[in-house]
Amino acid sequence: MTRILTLLTAICLAAPAWATPPRMTVSDDRMIAATQTHFYVLRDIVDNLGSHYAGLHDQHLVEISLETGEATRFWPLRRMHTNTLPMNDYLNPGLVEDRPGETVDLMHVLRDVAAQPIAPQDWQQDDVALADGTLTFKGDTALSPFGLRAAGRAQLAILRAAYPPIKTEEAYRRGDRIDFYDLYAEGDWFCDLLADRRAIYRANDKLILAKLRCEDADGNGQWTFHAILKDDL
Repeated sequence: MTRILTLLTAICLAAPAWATPPRMTVSDDRMIAATQTHFYVLRDIVDNLGSHYAGLHDQHLVEISLETGEATRFWPLRRMHTNTLPMNDYLNPGLVEDRPGETVDLMHVLRDVAAQPIAPQDWQQDDVALADGTLTFKGDTALSPFGLRAAGRAQLAILRAAYPPIKTEEAYRRGDRIDFYDLYAEGDWFCDLLADRRAIYRANDKLILAKLRCEDADGNGQWTFHAILKDDL
């Protein structure tokens, strides 16, 4: 169990009912389709808004370049506001409302870009590893700790201007800001390499999409993204 999940559990069990919890955001990417030039992820963003019971849950489709690793476009799919009553749990919320704003149909977009559905695989090979914050591929350094941070920002920052969607960042203290989109934000990142991976074969190379889960040192957020590793055929 990661540090942030432990912290969330501790807050729920130990904090008085009237205490305000820290604001936390979780962003998770799940690859769902690809072309020869881009792959597409379903991005879930959950923001507790600094509340025990109220929060946001948004879903976006994000396009990421296989050449640069940068997110190039995104489409909002659903914007939800949830309110979990004390006697309910997060799978049985007291209220779910769609927030206003333009949304699109997921399948329409995937058809328009001619993307082929893909699903992550449970990779059993040990050719990709993460140690001391450095990602290695076949024993060679693929991404340094700062390189990991840059790769994450390249995929996450496309939604930087959209969050927080209700109050401005200036309304929060530095420690409460959702700053993990920022490459130069203060504090360290702590990352885990997940088993979810996918190989994409092209004419002259093979690409490995390796999923990482990171969190900031202050426990303000947790997010996932995919490192793109090239393997010549």
